[in-house]
Amino acid sequence: MKQVETISTLQMILLFQAFITGSTIINIQGPFIGIAENGAWISILLANGFGFFVMMVVLFMYERYPTLSYIQYTKVLLWKPIAYLFGISLALIVILFTANITYGMGQFLTTSMMKESPLYIFHFLIMMVAALTVRQGIEVMARMFHGMLYFLFFIILSILVLNITHYHPEFLKPVITAGWKPVFHAAYVGIGFPYVDIMYFAMILPYLKRERNEPFKRWMYGGLLLNGIILAVTIIAAIMVFGPMVTYEKFPIFQLARIIEIGESIQRLESIFGIALIIGSYMKITMMLFIINEVVTQLFDLSNKRAFVFPLALLVYLFSTTSFNNEVELGESGLLMETILAFSLGLLPLLIVAGRSLVKR
Repeated sequence: MKQVETISTLQMILLFQAFITGSTIINIQGPFIGIAENGAWISILLANGFGFFVMMVVLFMYERYPTLSYIQYTKVLLWKPIAYLFGISLALIVILFTANITYGMGQFLTTSMMKESPLYIFHFLIMMVAALTVRQGIEVMARMFHGMLYFLFFIILSILVLNITHYHPEFLKPVITAGWKPVFHAAYVGIGFPYVDIMYFAMILPYLKRERNEPFKRWMYGGLLLNGIILAVTIIAAIMVFGPMVTYEKFPIFQLARIIEIGESIQRLESIFGIALIIGSYMKITMMLFIINEVVTQLFDLSNKRAFVFPLALLVYLFSTTSFNNEVELGESGLLMETILAFSLGLLPLLIVAGRSLVKR
């Protein structure tokens, strides 16, 4: 099936980096350090290694069916009722996880920056902006996120560099404070978010413009490795600054921005850094909403894709405001259920489809 819109290899790589790093840069450090403490950076690298396996399967299917998305080649390879079952399950978990990310972004705003504002206002605004962006198409998203991603990386690098006088490497020891079990537990959480998310990106790959001599697969693997390095370095930086107290911080990277001081005139720059972190969540939520729209329209063969963006955004908004009563419930869901749901309803069907493609000519 020929796609009307196409994006270049560089744009696809940057979209992937925004997708895999976007909201993760806010949400992952706190839970990982809370579980594995000083070994959290090992956990993220282990989870990142599992992400290479997911990437390998996704790119294998892309090489076999370069013009088809996950939903499209599932309908080709499997019995139609099973294909619909896999498609509906994928749509449900992506809707749920997008709602979780939206809730996490609202939680960040209400606990760190605007504590008196109602949570639902932020949910509504981010979903409205995301829906408006999705309606403009993948090409506009690729151009927008290009500059936004550079800005996000610049801010992260600035946070790390400007805190260099606060680092205490001795806080990194002992690395394994309570054995390997917490390290593997945190890695298990990381497999569910963000690394099984890589399979959702299979809905976007058909928009890639096929270019000769472009090392696309190599750059995708390199982008995934860069993601693991960025997350591990931010975790290490938070541990070196806050020491044992880092386990009490919900958003360690934002707290790193809060303590930056340049002389006596430049202080309390966390609002600027907070805007950059919000941009990261916006990019991830927008791409997840785009994927939801692609799944639904392709599954039911709907011709007018843009007509369903706002109803789907409203559905995600309702999930984000009603799924959890407080942040404790969100944390429990992420620590236990998210990986189970992502594997059973997302990755396992992909493995079944890939296995079927091996035996079907």
